[in-house]
Amino acid sequence: MKSKFILAVALALATSATAAFADWKPEKPITIIVPYPPGGVTDLAVRAVAADLEPALEQKLVVVNQPGANGSVGTQAVMDAPKDGYTWLSGGVRDIGTYKVMGMLDTTFADWNPFIIASMSSLLSVNPDVGITTVEEFIERVKAEGDKFLIATAGPNSSGGQGLAAIAVAAGIKPNQIVYDGGNPAILATVSGEAQATTQLALEQAEMIRAGRLKPLAAIGTTEIKLGDLAIQPITAQLPNLPPAENFVGIYLPAGVPQEVIDKLESVWTKTLSDSQGLNQLCTSRGCGVKPVSGAEAKAAANPAIAAAAWGLYDRGDAKMSPDDLGIKRP
Repeated sequence: MKSKFILAVALALATSATAAFADWKPEKPITIIVPYPPGGVTDLAVRAVAADLEPALEQKLVVVNQPGANGSVGTQAVMDAPKDGYTWLSGGVRDIGTYKVMGMLDTTFADWNPFIIASMSSLLSVNPDVGITTVEEFIERVKAEGDKFLIATAGPNSSGGQGLAAIAVAAGIKPNQIVYDGGNPAILATVSGEAQATTQLALEQAEMIRAGRLKPLAAIGTTEIKLGDLAIQPITAQLPNLPPAENFVGIYLPAGVPQEVIDKLESVWTKTLSDSQGLNQLCTSRGCGVKPVSGAEAKAAANPAIAAAAWGLYDRGDAKMSPDDLGIKRP
């Protein structure tokens, strides 16, 4: 009887502790740093969900753009901020998971508590004036023009850079990647003719595609992407050996943040965002998949994408250290 009583007390204490964690109420506005310029995929996705999270947290969420160095400037700012639960990071899991491999920041994905918002796929698109209408024509032009043919991305470890790298491996080409400080600037460069093509995310390209300023050739992955009535077929029809190219965008709380903050966000995350009208509308119109998960489920979704990205960087000679040294196993 005594042991049963002790067990009951322990369970009651654990339950009350969990409830206390879930009842955490922020006492001041929370800052979410977007480490890219306005208009990119992270910026749009975060702003779409911030309004839904505010009533659940009973506090204002302030989205701040802090671009620079392929997202590492804003990420470092969150790393340097007090670990009190009032400064959050946003971005793609591939970016955060490969900063250390690239020698850019001393952080790995294990240093963060992930809260995934949506799954993202890239598109291979061209400026309509270049006269390319198929994936095969794109590959031939890259081979023929070499460094003169420019493909705009937000950097080697961005979704666009990883998508381009996957195409390069599968097609056996060496594309000339021109790097911009965010997905939106890369797309604008392609629209203006400064670059001839881009491999940034569908969500980032959607408006320019609808306006006829970009011509999509294929979805970089295994899944068809729909932008309204437009169905963009996967590039695996032409390149069946394409490496994994999917990415996930989300919000990340650094290690060291009080557990009550993490527990509170986990308690509202999936329920709140699964029914987010803003997020659903964004993904329906821009070509992303609603995927609000957190904790172990978020890590399970992110790890294969990170491994593919990290080893791709290493195999192409873009990495500063081996993913193996960071415990990232080759896929």
